Amino acid sequence: MARDEPAAEKQGQHAEAVQHLTEAHRILNRLREEADKHQAPREAIVEAMQKLERALAILSVKTGGWL
Repeated sequence: MARDEPAAEKQGQHAEAVQHLTEAHRILNRLREEADKHQAPREAIVEAMQKLERALAILSVKTGGWL
């Protein structure tokens, strides 16, 4: 994180990453339940992967690649 970056902006970006991770976790839990029934839809898997990719990209930029 840049030292001159306002604290509110840092917190907003952190909140965005947490939001993506929370949503991905919810989706993956739903998929786990559906997979147990052999009904996991492809669209939900893709959505969860996209949420995780966004969160990881945000965290990677903010930590300089040190996750």
